[in-house]
Amino acid sequence: MRVLQLIFCLLLSSSLQAQVPGSGGPSPDPGKSRTLARPDLTLHYKDYGQGKPVLMLMGGPGFSGDGLEPAARAIAKRCRAIVPDQRGAGGSIPKDAGAVTLEAAVADLEALRKELGLEKWTVWGFSWGGMLALEYASKFPSSIEGLILIDSGGPSYAFRKVFSDNMNARMSPDDLSAQQYWSRPEVAARDPHRAVIEVIRSMLPSQFYDRSKAHEAIALLKPGREHFNPDAGRYLSPGYEEGASARIAALGRADIPALILHGRQDPMPESVALENQKLLKGSRLVWLDRCAHWSWMEQPEAVEKAVFEFLFK
Repeated sequence: MRVLQLIFCLLLSSSLQAQVPGSGGPSPDPGKSRTLARPDLTLHYKDYGQGKPVLMLMGGPGFSGDGLEPAARAIAKRCRAIVPDQRGAGGSIPKDAGAVTLEAAVADLEALRKELGLEKWTVWGFSWGGMLALEYASKFPSSIEGLILIDSGGPSYAFRKVFSDNMNARMSPDDLSAQQYWSRPEVAARDPHRAVIEVIRSMLPSQFYDRSKAHEAIALLKPGREHFNPDAGRYLSPGYEEGASARIAALGRADIPALILHGRQDPMPESVALENQKLLKGSRLVWLDRCAHWSWMEQPEAVEKAVFEFLFK
């Protein structure tokens, strides 16, 4: 027994040494926290690595950019990853909620590019982040070297009902029970912020092929608006819906290289990936097997391989 305990301690020690900076093992890039002063808020962002610049946009709306840290570290192996807290999320929440608009959120991204002195950058967007990337590309196509859409929504909200129906069909009885409980008006009234978070928690396992991997996404939903702002969506979504026709027309005229990654088991309909592929001239669509919505968590090696092939083709 003492021999087994000694072996266990040695294994644990070597594992810890591999994770502690300065112990001889690899030390992942922690990212540098930076800010950009805007007229009505301070935009917070993190800067990882060096080389070809990649703007990385988190899903939501409302999640802080911190949730993308594993993906940003992967990009930072060969490139520079720039991860903002989007307007209305994380450290970039203005005092005036009315300042959270789609137009202002896109203007923040362009201001950040100029502040960093970049002629162009590649824009990587996950889920809502992909939709924000499409809006940005429709307004500032000359600022973008390429688009990488990770399980993205489409250029309009036409997919919304099917996406919701697909998630509901995959939810377990316990998931559905939790969703129903936290959706009760009298329960939500006691703690509105927690109620929204708990409803999202109940839905997240339905966005994974392997439900056990949903814990990493659920861990992003920590208390406090600095991690998730449930109000962001109701300020940003109307502008996205209203601007759909102009966005589609502008993207149809643009000529931006694009990579589209989509999980075969994603509750986001495959038709959305096909629509994005048709809209973006010369885009490449890669299907990921045994993978749902959070492909960069479920199939990180496949995502990394496809992304670097696109960036360094």
